[in-house]
Amino acid sequence: MSFNIIKTTVQKDQCIGCGTCDAICPVDVLKMDFNSIGMYEPIESEGCLDKCTLCMDACPFVEENKDEKELAKDIYEDEENINFHKDLGYFVNTYEVHKKDTYERLKSASGGAGHSLLKNLLEQKLVDTILTVESNNDPDKLFKFSNFKEIKELEKIRGSVYYPTEMSEVLDYVLKNDGRYAITTLPCFAKAIRLAQAKNSKLRKRIRFIIGLVCGQMKTKEFAHALAKVAIGTDRLKKVNFRVKQENKSAINFGFEFTSIDEKKVNRLSNADLPSKLWGSRAFTPNACNSCTDVFAHCADVVLMDAWLPDYMKDYKGHTLAIARTNEIDEIICNSNDVSIEMIDYNLVYKSQEMVVDTKNNYKYGNKNYFINKIIKYRKEIQKLSNSGYEENKKKINSLLKKIRVMGKLSNINNLESISKKIVNKFKRFNK
Repeated sequence: MSFNIIKTTVQKDQCIGCGTCDAICPVDVLKMDFNSIGMYEPIESEGCLDKCTLCMDACPFVEENKDEKELAKDIYEDEENINFHKDLGYFVNTYEVHKKDTYERLKSASGGAGHSLLKNLLEQKLVDTILTVESNNDPDKLFKFSNFKEIKELEKIRGSVYYPTEMSEVLDYVLKNDGRYAITTLPCFAKAIRLAQAKNSKLRKRIRFIIGLVCGQMKTKEFAHALAKVAIGTDRLKKVNFRVKQENKSAINFGFEFTSIDEKKVNRLSNADLPSKLWGSRAFTPNACNSCTDVFAHCADVVLMDAWLPDYMKDYKGHTLAIARTNEIDEIICNSNDVSIEMIDYNLVYKSQEMVVDTKNNYKYGNKNYFINKIIKYRKEIQKLSNSGYEENKKKINSLLKKIRVMGKLSNINNLESISKKIVNKFKRFNK
C-alpha cells in the first residue's frame, strides 16, 4: 500500500466520507463505500501511483493542507465591498429570506431560500446543472448526490438531510462533462472542493457556485435507523423526511417522518423528543467532526441556515438566514421574485448559530469550565459507544446522559456563582 489518503486520514479515523479523493484519483484505485459505523470512506485497490499526492491534497482533514479560512482569504478577500467576521468569514451582505408562497415554504427546509437560489441559477442560465442530494428509495442508501438540469426536477430536493452522502459520482461527472455547475455542500465538503479545484483546472472552471449549509455535526446512517426503530419498529426504510413542519409549534420542533420499505408503516417523531436527545448527545457523530470548527462554510459562495433566533423561531413555517460572500450571489438573492428578503445585521446571523460555534470549539479545543469539559468527555464516550453498537450500549449511553444532565445543572450553578461574585466585587469597589 502506498502512502496515501488511507494512511493519512482513514486509518486515523479522520475521514468524513466526502468522496473527493475518489473523484480526483488519476488511476481510479479508490472507491467509496459504507464502513462499519455507517459513514462513507474510500476503499483502496491495487495500482496507487507512488509519487501521486492528489487524494491527500484534496482532503479537508489533512492538517498540512490550507485550512478553510486560508482558502477563503484566497477566494474572497479582494471581492468589492467585502466584510470579514472571524466566525462568519468573508461576506458582502447578510439576509433573512423566506418563500412568499406558503405551500412552497412549508415543503422547504427553513424558509426555502435554497430552492429559490437553485431555481434562479437555472432560470438565469448561470449554470447548466445543479449537483445536490435527493432521496434514493434504497434501504441501504437512503440519499445520494445527483445532477439536475430542469427546474421542475428541483421539487425532488426540498427539505433537510441528516444522513451521510458522498460526492465522488457527481464530481466524476463534472470531470467528464463540460458545463457550468452549482453544488450544495456541507462546510467540509466545500473545503474539499476548493482544495481539489486548486489541483484540477476542470473542477476550477466548471464548478461556478458552491452553496454551503451551516453544520454543527454530521450523523452516520445509523442515526436514521435508530430513530426509525422507535417510530415504526423497523430500520428497513424506504424513505425519511427529516423536516416536517408542525403547525402551532416552534420552528425548531419539526417532525421526522419514517416510511418502511413495504410502505405499510409511516410514523412521525417530534424533534423535541428522541431526535433532539440523540442529536445533542453526540450519538452517531463521526470522529472527524471533533476536529472541525467550520460552522459557516467559509469556502462557499453563499451560506444558508435556519434562523434560530427567538422572533423567527415562533413561526413554524421557517425562515432562512443567508450569508452572501460574492457580489454576484448578492445580486441574485436581491433580485429573486419568489422570496421575501430583509437585510439583517451580521451579528444576529452569528447569534443564531452561536451555540453551534461554541460547541464545535469545545470539542476541538476544550473549555476552561470544569463541568463543560466533563460534559464533552461524556458526550465523546456516547459518540464511541453509539458508533460501536447503539442497541447493545444503550444502557451505558442512558447512564452517561444522566451524568450530562447533572453536569449541566452544576455548570449553570457555577456560572451563577461566578456572576454573583462579579456583582459583589463591583458593588464593593463602588462603595469604597
